[in-house]
Amino acid sequence: MRPIEKYVEAMENKDFTALGELFTKNGHLCDYCPNGTAQHEYHLYGKEAIAMFFRNKFSFRQYSILEAAVANDTQAEFIASFGGFHVMAIATVQKVSEDGLIERMTVRPK
Repeated sequence: MRPIEKYVEAMENKDFTALGELFTKNGHLCDYCPNGTAQHEYHLYGKEAIAMFFRNKFSFRQYSILEAAVANDTQAEFIASFGGFHVMAIATVQKVSEDGLIERMTVRPK
């Protein structure tokens, strides 16, 4: 399974542990979608920080994705829900390590 498919699966299942494991030790996830929801964009560094961040977001029902579809080898489109605000989003795996872990990923409004 490609990293983008694993990302979608982890997000849909709200599996913060699996999500963190997709990234390298120093992996970087930038999510620019919250800007349109009166929240700050997310810049997360490291698999542990990514897992912890999403554990809190999923536990308090502050983040989920809906209607996800993998567009190609590196991108997926979905509706991102930020505590009731919905944003059409596109996630892009920008860099992958030799062992198939995500080094850099961005999520932007579509």
